[in-house]
This record gives sequence, structure tokens and C-alpha cells, in this order.
Amino acid sequence: METKEGLVAATVEKMLASMEKWKASDLFVCEGKTPAVRLHGSVVPLDVAPTSREVMEEFLAKTVSPSALCTFREKGDMDLGWTLGARRFRINLARQMGALSLVARALPGGELTFEELGLPWQVAALADLQRGLVLVTGATGSGKSTTLAAVVHRINTTRKVHIVTVEEPIEFVHADLTGRVTQREVGTDTESFDVALREALRESPDVILIGEMRDIATMRVALQAALTGHLVLATLHTIDTSQTLQRILSYFPEEHRSQVATDLSLSLRGIVSQRLMPRKDGKGRVVAVEMLTVTPAAARLIAEKRVDDLVDLMKASTDPGIVPFNRALLGLYRKGLITHEMGKAHASNPEEFDLSCRGMETGVSVFRTDEGGAASGLDMQSLLGHVLERGASDLHLFVGSPPILRIDGILVPIDVPPLGAGDLRLLIYSLLGQRQRSIHELERELDFSLTIDGGNRFRVNVYWERGNMAAALRSIPSVIPAAEDLGLPQGLLDMGRTPQGLLLVVGPTGSGKTTTLACLVDRINRLTSCHIVTIEDPIEYVHRNVKSIIHQREVHSDTLGFATALKYILRQDPDVVLIGELRDQETISAALTTAETGHLVLATLHTNDAVQTVDRIVDVFPPHQQPQARVQLAASLVGVVSQRLLPRADGRGRVAAFEVMVATPAIRTMIRDNKMHQAMSVLQSSAQSGMLTLDMSLGRLVEKGLIDRDEALRLAHNPKLVPERTDDPSQTPPSDRPEG
Repeated sequence: METKEGLVAATVEKMLASMEKWKASDLFVCEGKTPAVRLHGSVVPLDVAPTSREVMEEFLAKTVSPSALCTFREKGDMDLGWTLGARRFRINLARQMGALSLVARALPGGELTFEELGLPWQVAALADLQRGLVLVTGATGSGKSTTLAAVVHRINTTRKVHIVTVEEPIEFVHADLTGRVTQREVGTDTESFDVALREALRESPDVILIGEMRDIATMRVALQAALTGHLVLATLHTIDTSQTLQRILSYFPEEHRSQVATDLSLSLRGIVSQRLMPRKDGKGRVVAVEMLTVTPAAARLIAEKRVDDLVDLMKASTDPGIVPFNRALLGLYRKGLITHEMGKAHASNPEEFDLSCRGMETGVSVFRTDEGGAASGLDMQSLLGHVLERGASDLHLFVGSPPILRIDGILVPIDVPPLGAGDLRLLIYSLLGQRQRSIHELERELDFSLTIDGGNRFRVNVYWERGNMAAALRSIPSVIPAAEDLGLPQGLLDMGRTPQGLLLVVGPTGSGKTTTLACLVDRINRLTSCHIVTIEDPIEYVHRNVKSIIHQREVHSDTLGFATALKYILRQDPDVVLIGELRDQETISAALTTAETGHLVLATLHTNDAVQTVDRIVDVFPPHQQPQARVQLAASLVGVVSQRLLPRADGRGRVAAFEVMVATPAIRTMIRDNKMHQAMSVLQSSAQSGMLTLDMSLGRLVEKGLIDRDEALRLAHNPKLVPERTDDPSQTPPSDRPEG
């Protein structure tokens, strides 16, 4: 470094001006000592005379206001920003054993990009937001200010907005580019963060940067600004997402935390938690970033102050905007940017990180696939069009397979490439609202109905399998089939005309229970003047008033649940109540009470046969309540109909086989006395009462040539009761052929 004699009196300014030429990051000047600079991490003394007190005082007089100088002399420490020419410096003033000293750092320009900093694309997505709160957190020296400078630069180059920064001190200098930037420094330009922020809201800002959220007053103003349409960027000294939220809530008194949690759930858009660690090749450092882009599920957890549950949500989520630290570290390790030891040292769960590095994952994480998928050109509208065009009953969507249709009971793939995780996310999220996304992400299950152009409706179930999203969509016919078309047994139709009691339709998933109940409700609607209330999840068939008044209520949309709806239903003056599914003790108990009080209750249950249904209902209750449950069920039960769907012999769709148990005095006695094992003999010998065994129903279908005998044998309890197919099924009298 070249120096000249006689420059000692002006050495501070001139050395500051020379820092760029020397490529020095810091300048150290102390009264009575030789000045030094930091070069490539090492402190190197300059070849100049020691600095005198007169030089230090002269420099202070130029850079510090009289009032600030008084404060410095009183406290002995001060941070300030100072501009020399086109360069900005951050200066720390201090006293060392009574001597004046300063450390000056040349502030770089803010022209930083995410690519050169190694920041993930998710950070850029947060920079493109129009409003909300974005937090960048990490330990001291983790590069938080650098990340925010890159965010500001992106906004400054892409949007015509007013950016106001409040910093202590200013670290990166931003020139006006596409946007306009106002940079204010605490201690030099304003008294405090709190004061500056309150005034900043009057300066017509679009974006507000807060150098650090240090106290409750600053946090209040930041939340207010984010809630009122501004994009607020801020830093916090916390190491991860959950600690960040806990820290914010802990600043406020207990009685205010619920409101603060609500405000956070509405305003927070993302948290970027970062750590700097040495690169494996020794060439500097690399940043590991934990990302939380606030999804509806995350917002719900924040509003409910379930901060600890966010850890589980982040680990389980497949949303690309959510990346826990361990996953970020694993990505750096697999790219060869960090060593295994370094990743393990910084991991939130070292053992889990170690397993991941060795190709093992806990839980279902091992099954997750990459985002890619060759079928990304598909959209849900075209897939549902396939369902309607080909007469399919169901559409199945899952990762690693093309979409699959169920046509007449047979699974048929659509001729497109397999779906990737990204494809599933786009397809499924195109159907979901904010509340539905929240339920799906937190509860891992979701049911709802969907109507598309033309009035075609679908029942949709969204779920997770092996760590990936999946969905099953069932087409709901717009026209309710007639009893004759469904082949409903006469015994069932007779029970459907009963004025009161409990009538159950049971069977496995996809056996047509909902369609059967819809047909019964339609018959009542056309033949009787009464008030019908349905509780469904979701509503499938839509009924129009004919002779009756029909009110259809959907769980989650019109009521919170089956049990909640049934609690108040007696005040709605119903004659007939349809319950989409008896799922739990509370719902079953309410259904029995409703049936006992003079109403006809129609409901479904997932059981295999009529006898099992009775035991299933009773077993839901605790042992001490089961005798009473048997008495209630025996008194209120009208009957149980079990059904199965089988492929037609001619390949044109499917036909139903039924088992019908009518609640005769004999059956009621068996229910009360816990002797349902004897009920099958009653079914076999009581055809005159409308009863029908599954074997008898299968036999009739075979005799009429509607199904193959092999299909019947697959479900038959007693194969001897299944006859060979008749040679001429057309000889069967029309009145005996309702199943067609």
C-alpha cells in the first residue's frame, strides 16, 4: 500500500477514500495507534504514523452532530452512517482506556441477486408479494441483512413502488432504479424504530423494511402496516420458524396473545430462517435456508397458537414453499457444497439428517417423488371430461401413475404419462379453497362435492398416500334412478313407506348405498307430503321439491358435523331425516333418539351384512350402555338392507344384489337378547315378510342371466344355493325381473 508523508492530519477521510482501492472491508483507527485495515479476513497495519487526538476530534466534528457528540461523550459508544463521495460507511465510535477509536466498514451497494447469494427461488417468490409480513431470521452474522438487500433490489428493479427502510445502521445503499428508495438510519435520521415506523406510514410507502424487530412497539406497527396493505420486510434474531413465532408472541402480555396470533395468521406471508456454514471446498460460505411460506394450514396453526405443531406440518408438507432445515441441509450435502459433519452439526435433528444422507428416511418420506411429471399439461376440466365421455364412475389420481378411470367396475388408465407430485398439487389445489386446503394439510383427509359446467356433479375425496397427495373423484348422476331401474327389492320399498323408525342401507364403499337412499327419498318426495331433511358429506344427488319440502344440508358448509346437525334437527319439524353416514357413537345415539320420537330415519353404515350391522351399532357404545342401546335399537329399527354391485354378464354396467332383514318381532327379540347369530335362519325362512338373503338374491340374478355364476360364487355364503344359469332367461315373468 502506498502512503505519503504529511497526510496524517487528514488520514481518516483519505484512508476511507482509499479502502476501495485497497479492497479492504474494514478500517481500524485509534488515538495513539497505527491505523489498520482488514484484508481477506486478516487485520493488516498501514504504513502511516499513529493517529493523534486532534485528527480524531476533527473527524468527529465533521461527521457527528453536536447533540449526538454529547451523547457519545456521555455513553462512550455510538453507531452512525456517513457518506463520502458516492460511498456509504458504517462507523462505530468507542473509547478504549480513555482514547477515541473507530471502526469503519464500507457499505456495499445493494445490487445483489438471489442467484449470486445462493438463495432458493422461494425467497424470490416472497419478494414478489404485494402485501403482508415477511421475516428473515437467523443468528448474528447469518446474512439476514444481505438477504433483505437482495429482496429490496429485486423489488427496486421490477416494480414502480416507494420503498422506505428503517435501519440501525444502514448496511447496503440502494439507488433509485425502477422504484424509489428512502433509507433512514436510527440515531442519525430518526430517534428510534418505533418513531420512524409511525412516521413512515405517512410517507406513502408500498414496501417497508425494518432493520430489526426489537420491541413490542415495533412489532405492533409492523403488524398494523402488514394488515393495511403494505409489504413489510423485517429481521429477527431467532434460529428457526417455531422459535420466531414463539418469540413474537412472548413479547406481548398473555391477554393480548390471542389477538396477536390472529393478526399474524392474517398478515404473515413467510419466514426465511438461515444459517451460514463453511463450503466443503473451503471457498467461502454457503447459506442453508429454512422456508415457511404460510399456507392456509400454517395460518390456522398460528391463529390457534399451535406453534409447536408447525414443526410436524413442515416435515410432512410436500408444498415446495415449505422447506425444513434438515431438508435444506440434505440438499446442500447432496450437491457437494457442505460436508456430512457440517450438515449434522447444524441439523435440527442430527440423527434424522444422518439417516437421510445414507438414503434412509423416517415415516413415509422415503416414498416421496420429485416434483416433475410429464403430464403437467393436464387440467382437471379435461380429466373430468374423460370421466363423462367414457361413462366412468370414478377417477383416481396419484403419483407415479397416469389418471385411472373405473368403467363398469374395471380400472382403465388414461393414455397419458404418469403424474408427478407437482402435477397432483396443481390438479388438486385447482379445486380447493383456502379453508379446504387448511383442512387437507392438517387433517390429511378431505371430502367435498364439485359441480362443473353443464350441472355434472362429482364427489371428491382428497387424501395422502406414501407422503404424496392423491384424490378419488366419483361421478354423481344428475338423474335419480327409478326403483325399477335399480332393481330394489319390494321388501325395501315397503320399509321405505314406514312413517317412523330407523332404516339402514349398508355395504362396502362403492356398493351404491347413496343411490339407493336417494331413490327412497325421491319416492317419498313424489308420493307423500312431508318435510325431509338430509345431512350429507358431501351432498351427492340434488332433490327438487315435488309433494314434499326437502332441505339438504352439507357437513362443513351448512353444519359443523353430523352430530351437531342432529342435535338441533328436531326443532326443524322434520318427518324424514336422511343421515349420510353413521360414523360415531354421538351420531348413532342421536339417530336412535330421532327414530324413537316418531321420525323416519334413513342412514348408511359401512358393514358387510345385516347381522353384522346390529352388532356394529351396539359395539360403538361402552359396555355399560350396550344393554340400553340394544333396547333402543330393537324398538326403533325398521330394517337393514345390505347390497353389493356385480358386473353384468353382458358387460353393460353393473347390477345390485341385496340382503334384506325386516325388523319383525322375532328379529327385535334377538336384538334385545343379544342372539343375532340366530338371525340368518329367520332371514332364510321369512320371505313372506319381505326378507331376502344375499345367496337368494345372487341365485335369482344368475337364473335370469344378469350375472355370471362365477361372480355369484365369489360373494355367496352357500355356493349350493347358486344355480346354474337358465338357457332362456327371457322366460322369466316380467314382474320377477326388477333387477334389470
